[in-house]
Amino acid sequence: MRQFQVTIHGQGDPVLFLPGGGFTGSQGLQFVEALHKKSEVHLLDLPGFGESEGLHTYATSKVLADWVESYRISRKLDAVRLIGHSMGGAIALAYAVHYPDRVRRLILLDQGHKPNAVLPYREYGIFGFTFPLLRLLYHCSPQHLLNWFEARMNKSDSTFSEERFQVFCRRIGVEPTANVRTAFERPARLSSGALHLLFGYDGLNFKELLRRVQVPTQLYYADFMGIDLKEAKRTLYHVKRAERQLHPSVRLIALPGGHFVQWSRHFSMENVERFLHP
Repeated sequence: MRQFQVTIHGQGDPVLFLPGGGFTGSQGLQFVEALHKKSEVHLLDLPGFGESEGLHTYATSKVLADWVESYRISRKLDAVRLIGHSMGGAIALAYAVHYPDRVRRLILLDQGHKPNAVLPYREYGIFGFTFPLLRLLYHCSPQHLLNWFEARMNKSDSTFSEERFQVFCRRIGVEPTANVRTAFERPARLSSGALHLLFGYDGLNFKELLRRVQVPTQLYYADFMGIDLKEAKRTLYHVKRAERQLHPSVRLIALPGGHFVQWSRHFSMENVERFLHP
């Protein structure tokens, strides 16, 4: 396992894409299609998810920012543009806070405007209901949990199933496009080091990080209207509070639908291109 697993597409200014938890960098192929003529798009696997080496310590925001900075240095890149979804968005957000001079533009995909749920079943399914117990075990006896996790988490059947794919698309409210299919067909293999990222991510204060961002930023967030009324109300509450504290360079953009905003038919890749290359 190498420190950074990445595929690089196109030529031009570097754009780093960081996927959501459970996905590999292939989740960002739609950005490759749109940006490769003007940008060198780097599709990264997150640490411990896929083929990137896991972290060796608890993932504070500085640890996550340093991980991105190590990648930037390893590739001898100048300032970069960042796109991150969900967990990947949290890492991009941390980097923009700790290394603002290295960031030209930041695009967050449903990340930063509200805290994690106490029971994150939406992100992790039934695994989310056990999260409070696993959180306690991680902080009390991390090595035992790391060993248990690595022995069990990758035993599930990863064979592609058309039926499971269609159910996945209906559950998250997106069309079963080729890019969504590719991301679903290539789920991230988890290593024990992923737990350091998983529980560090769980402990991040997203709204405080977003308040500290001063680089040009677009945050596309899901409004959940017509999908989950409770989550829609929760989202609106946190967005209204966040808007009062943001730097003028940060813009929040609501999109109809659920968490995977980049796969929504309302998501405008033209706006993304104009923002990244003004």
